[in-house]
Amino acid sequence: MLSQRFCHLFLIGLMIGLNFSCSNSGQENLSNDDFEPRFVITDSLVIDYLGGLSILDIKPDRSEYLMYDFQRKEMVRVGSNGKILLARNLTGDGKDSFGQYFISAHYQGPEEVIIFTENEIYRYDLEFRLTDSREIPFGIFTNTYGVGHVNALSDGVLFTNIFPDKPSKELFKQEDFLSQFPFLTVYDLEQDKILTSQYFPASSQMIKNPGQYRETAPFSIRDGNTIYLLFAYSPEIYQYSFPELELQDTIHLEPGEAYVQIDPASPKAEAFDRFFKELGASSYVNLYQSNGYLMTAYQGAAPQDKVDALPRNIVGGEEFSALEKEYKIPYYQVIKDKRKVWEGHMDIDFRYQGGRLFARRNLQLPRVDEELDYLVYYFYEIQ
Repeated sequence: MLSQRFCHLFLIGLMIGLNFSCSNSGQENLSNDDFEPRFVITDSLVIDYLGGLSILDIKPDRSEYLMYDFQRKEMVRVGSNGKILLARNLTGDGKDSFGQYFISAHYQGPEEVIIFTENEIYRYDLEFRLTDSREIPFGIFTNTYGVGHVNALSDGVLFTNIFPDKPSKELFKQEDFLSQFPFLTVYDLEQDKILTSQYFPASSQMIKNPGQYRETAPFSIRDGNTIYLLFAYSPEIYQYSFPELELQDTIHLEPGEAYVQIDPASPKAEAFDRFFKELGASSYVNLYQSNGYLMTAYQGAAPQDKVDALPRNIVGGEEFSALEKEYKIPYYQVIKDKRKVWEGHMDIDFRYQGGRLFARRNLQLPRVDEELDYLVYYFYEIQ
């Protein structure tokens, strides 16, 4: 095992040293542009760890990684050399606990970790000792917890998606409730003050085609005085000023034939209706930034006749899962100067945290699905 690991790590170092690049795996460019992106591995992180670790945040100087083990429920700090600096379970009822669930976790400055739950903020030192906790003046509105995308924290200012104040059941039953409240919010942590609130853009599909959507919180990337927003069910990137949240521009993504626009579920629909609608339609699953490029990822859609043939009383069965595996695959779009220049499928699950594009897979090597007693993250740059 040790010799196998040494060989693997040697190959990783060799590839980085030679600055290997990764093409789009031979996939035809589905846009009308001649641009062909290269996905270059610029760095890697090898962690001697048996289990799964998800990256929550990265220090700006890349000296440290904040991770989470969902099975052990441990918050983990990892050094740039892959060494585990600290692992601690902060769930439960202990004096340093944030409870059972969290929405996001972030580095704040050089010596602090901040964890958000739905209604509270917990502040820790780097030893994961609780230094402060308090309620925030709103509830965070998202269906994604843990490695979520709803919160973007930088310079002590949070962008998030919030609940209406004291929402009623009647409000959520209305198909157009997403147009009735300014969900998009900028909050200053130190002032404990909401700086800006904004409604969803009127041109987004969720407003034009009202109904029940599984996830309304947008993916967001802050770039100085600009923030880019991508909603899961609307094929546009919205560019806003920050922190004012004044709409500056709209980038139309114009996805290819693999994209199928979803119809929202009705509040009166059967319980499993939204799951079948999602299976037969597309949704955006991430937004990335690298080397002056923006990139999106959306999932394909299973053919409607195959979705209609499924039994309607079960979700996640063998037939349902088989359609997911075959059709819910990622299609990536690369945007340069506010224009889509490339689109295509790649057999890789890119992630984005702490301003870095990364994946658990090396595109230069064949996919091998085997459990190892160490973890490797590859960091990419689009060229």
